[in-house]
Amino acid sequence: VAVIAHKSLNCGGMSRTDMMIKDDEIYVLELNTIPGMTELSLYPQAAKAANIEFSDLLDRIIEIAIETHKNKKLYKG
Repeated sequence: VAVIAHKSLNCGGMSRTDMMIKDDEIYVLELNTIPGMTELSLYPQAAKAANIEFSDLLDRIIEIAIETHKNKKLYKG
């Protein structure tokens, strides 16, 4: 559901999606494209739960930003 919301809103990079379940239905409450990035914030905690170290998470975010920037340059000609 989070990936669908992210893509539907044409978000780039990373985001955190807050959801709730009520009566077996999933509701998207908020999609945050600038989530907290301290080691105690939810986004890094989710990465840690997926066995992704904080430093690796930051490296990946930077890699994605560089790749996005390169792609934008290609489209501008």
